[in-house]
Amino acid sequence: MTALSESWLSGINLKLIADQVGTPVFIYSEGQFRKNLARVRKAADDAGLGERVEFYIPFFPNSNPHHLAPLKELDGFGVLVQLPSEYRLLRAHGFEKFIVSPGHVSNEEISFWDSTRCPTFLASLNEVAHSLATQAPSISVRVDSLDSGKPGVKYGELEQLSALLQEYDRELDCVEVYCGSGNSLDDMVRTVEEMFEVFQKYFPTARGINFAGGHGFDYDAHAEADKHFDWSLYFRRLADAAQRMGIPEDVKFLFEPARDVLADTGALLMSVERSVITTPVSSIVVTDGCRMLMPSAQLRNRGHNTAFLDQDMREIVNEQGISAAVRGRTILRNDYLLPGEVHVPEGVDATSYMVILDTGAYCATQHMEFLNVPPAAEVLVSSDGSMDLITAAGDELDKWRNLLEEKQPVRS
Repeated sequence: MTALSESWLSGINLKLIADQVGTPVFIYSEGQFRKNLARVRKAADDAGLGERVEFYIPFFPNSNPHHLAPLKELDGFGVLVQLPSEYRLLRAHGFEKFIVSPGHVSNEEISFWDSTRCPTFLASLNEVAHSLATQAPSISVRVDSLDSGKPGVKYGELEQLSALLQEYDRELDCVEVYCGSGNSLDDMVRTVEEMFEVFQKYFPTARGINFAGGHGFDYDAHAEADKHFDWSLYFRRLADAAQRMGIPEDVKFLFEPARDVLADTGALLMSVERSVITTPVSSIVVTDGCRMLMPSAQLRNRGHNTAFLDQDMREIVNEQGISAAVRGRTILRNDYLLPGEVHVPEGVDATSYMVILDTGAYCATQHMEFLNVPPAAEVLVSSDGSMDLITAAGDELDKWRNLLEEKQPVRS
């Protein structure tokens, strides 16, 4: 078994996509996205939290409204946005349920969010004071559980926040806390219990607690079950803590999963430009990709599973081969798509293709206009197997992501 054979991508007509759309191209699976959403919903239901839990998928890790379209029809799901432009784009595509988690923002932007009546998590006492003074329809805040430089009310300011709310005779609607990427499940549960204590002490009448994101995804794993966050255990422990600590049953719990529900819904297909180049310095496999298509891999030192395909899109599986770095198409010295090296099996040449798996989050959305490299096209595979172009490749004078207003069928 290979990483590719374990993936939904193994059943997709990649040759058709390459012939009709070209490479590089990001490919997304609606079916996998729906499967991931159903998995986290079932975990909440099984833990007895079904009626209390809402999920808001952050827009910025993928930023393609066509791919996120299932969220429009699923109960208990919505979208997290951080910018007015994101909100306007999603509204134009028919999305209706939002929460807002911006950084520090101006009074004008706070007033804009107040006009939408979307729950908005404010990040400072000053911002809260503005919303109170302008009689905002609801008040929600973000708490910085790490007491870090991240936007958020610090623990040392909670007394002031409580007093400010009392001054205006207002109650807090929802409080958000970020559990932090890379934290263990035990650490995340400790943050849950810590926030329950904050709730009881300062905001016992709040109607919701947002535990935000940070739910891990294992990019090194092959099997789907091994990649994902253990929501079942997490929800069981959260439910136990809520009961043990006396959190009222009408208090909602919100979550903002990103990588866990998005990462394995996408893959990047590239062409190999020539046989492996081996020099006294290094060995490289040259592709028509670029690190600017998925800069987080290098920035985060994040490896991804890869596969090589022949000209007919059959996987090339051969223990014989060479370790090589994955080179992009520019002259930039550091234009390598992945950290370290990958195994390039014998048989890979200029007629071959390369696939990078698990690129559904923080990849296409992070494309950087750099050295005149145009953005890749994007294709969505629907649950019924049909395929549509949802973002056109940039031409030589257009280096921005070209989101299509309407999907375009990919047909032979």
